[in-house]
Amino acid sequence: MGSTTDSIPIQTSGLTANIATDYIGTGGITGHYQLIKLAYGVADSATIVSGSNPFPVTIAGGMTATISGFTGTIQVQGVGGGTPVPVSGTVVVTGITTSQLYVTTTSGSRVEITGCIPLTKTKDAISVFGPNGITYVYAHLVDAAGKSLSYSNGALNVNIQGVTISTNIQSTVGIYGISGATAIGINDTNVLLGMTGINAQVVGLRTDLQALGVGRATAFKTGRASAGSGSAVQMDSAGYTCYAGINIRAISTNTDFVYLGNSGSLVGASGYALDPGENVFLDIQNTNKVYLISNTGTQVITYMGS
Repeated sequence: MGSTTDSIPIQTSGLTANIATDYIGTGGITGHYQLIKLAYGVADSATIVSGSNPFPVTIAGGMTATISGFTGTIQVQGVGGGTPVPVSGTVVVTGITTSQLYVTTTSGSRVEITGCIPLTKTKDAISVFGPNGITYVYAHLVDAAGKSLSYSNGALNVNIQGVTISTNIQSTVGIYGISGATAIGINDTNVLLGMTGINAQVVGLRTDLQALGVGRATAFKTGRASAGSGSAVQMDSAGYTCYAGINIRAISTNTDFVYLGNSGSLVGASGYALDPGENVFLDIQNTNKVYLISNTGTQVITYMGS
């Protein structure tokens, strides 16, 4: 009777070696079944099958399989050249628990879902559920630079065309320009009344500033006037409103003083005397406010009001 223990010795030329076997004594033919360690490769080469070198298998003609109790990672790859692996029939993917089931790809790859038959809106649909089975999917919006967008941080820019928007405006509002818009219309009584009141105040302030001579001149007037010694004459009876004031110069060919005053009752030395060639600046509002009289003879002045 032969040995019924696992593994059997083989002797040759005085040497002994053990052949790994498993003795099966029931269920059919009894005997030693040899335990074989697999290797693969072309002629004159062999690669031992291991966890890092799995045994290559080619499946032809389709396969139906059930994988259960597997906790590792299953990789399904197409044939050489990147041809995808076709999957037909009904495909159901469920998580082990109630937690989310993630589908990931390697860098540069993508997941595509295509319909094998035309979908009919009355009976077919594709649904995408977010975490915990809710019917919307969270999205993280960023700009071109990767900066997060939100209502308070880098607002999302949206172009709106062909719509009418009605809104209630609070007492304090901020108004921002709209890209491509020519104007912003405001239809609020309180806002409009407030803006009208502000405009009236600005107009009144401008008038007051002009009266004070604070306004900025946009033009100027020049002239020439002669004065005798008998009675005072108005330098410019037509007048000209000035914002900056008046420069007055006695011409250098004068032979005596010419006096300046502010009324027609100006007499002799009671005025401001200008020697021949001398000038003075008067910070007054109109050229018709100045009167002239000479000490003797006829004396001439030139002026410029702005």
